[in-house]
Amino acid sequence: MTIRSTTPTFPTRSGAPATRRARLARRAAAACAAAAMLLPAAACGSASDAKPAADGGADTVRVAYLSTANYLTTLKDDNAALKAMEPYQADFSGPFNPPDDAYQVVMSGRADASSTGTGHFINLVSQGAPWVAFAIEWYDGDSQGIVAAPGSGVTSLKDLYGKRVGIDKKGATGDYVLRAAFAHAGLDYAKVEKVELSQTDFAAAFSSGRIDALATYDQNLAAAIATPGAKLLVTGDEYDSKNVSLHMVSKDFADAHPEAVKALYRALVAESDAAAKDPGFIYEAYRRFGASEQIVDQIKGFDVPKILPVDAKGRGMLEDIARQYVDFGFIDAMPDLDGHVLDCTK
Repeated sequence: MTIRSTTPTFPTRSGAPATRRARLARRAAAACAAAAMLLPAAACGSASDAKPAADGGADTVRVAYLSTANYLTTLKDDNAALKAMEPYQADFSGPFNPPDDAYQVVMSGRADASSTGTGHFINLVSQGAPWVAFAIEWYDGDSQGIVAAPGSGVTSLKDLYGKRVGIDKKGATGDYVLRAAFAHAGLDYAKVEKVELSQTDFAAAFSSGRIDALATYDQNLAAAIATPGAKLLVTGDEYDSKNVSLHMVSKDFADAHPEAVKALYRALVAESDAAAKDPGFIYEAYRRFGASEQIVDQIKGFDVPKILPVDAKGRGMLEDIARQYVDFGFIDAMPDLDGHVLDCTK
């Protein structure tokens, strides 16, 4: 990951994405052993086997954390950052695979908070889901992308016409990656066959020929890049991805305990500030999840995220991706975000 020396805003990203892609490709070439996708099924929770978290009362936020090292996940092991929550506290359960398992735990009343992408959040809210966004985990998009599978013969985005591309779920981050990359390149997204896969099926599908490419993010992108014979086609910083990470709570909890949510936001800011100084704990979290050193080396090339509030600028970011979701045909109309955002700086 590349540490930024200044606080990011939300302009169109510029710079030299091709150089970064070449750097990532060189790292992939150095990964001489086949890299398995992270987090086998046995390592992750599901909505059905999760143990109900105890109701800690108004002073406790129950967090269903994901099987990815975002700040809501790494926070559980950082007592210094958790002190920023005082007098509130957090109770963690997981890890859960995105995009659905953790959310089902929250919706069943067994947790209060979890994480997703800004695009999937818009998709959920457009369907009437009772979620409130309280923190944005901003990065430049370089940890999202499309990778051609070994032996697929695919060397460009246009080569994907008539091919099978693995995504996590329609309207979720992988689908967004595919649609946004094709829109930027002036290509027809309808000419690609989308194959919905669970996170635990990515590796087998990618290496077996079941799919010709994978549109994904984070550790799964790193693992795909590191697979011998794979080819990185595009990353999100090349098509100005508007989809970043987001932390959210159930609307019932946000309405009843806004100060507890603000306390959790303070802890996320402390975690973000710590990563800006030394992101080593992020990489260590991936190792604990089972990442090989080859995959960790890939992840070290990704931008280090920064926690931002869902203030006027943050809400504007959500509205921007909502417009894009309408343009892409993922949703019919922009959802009303009133009641679905909480500015924790107030």
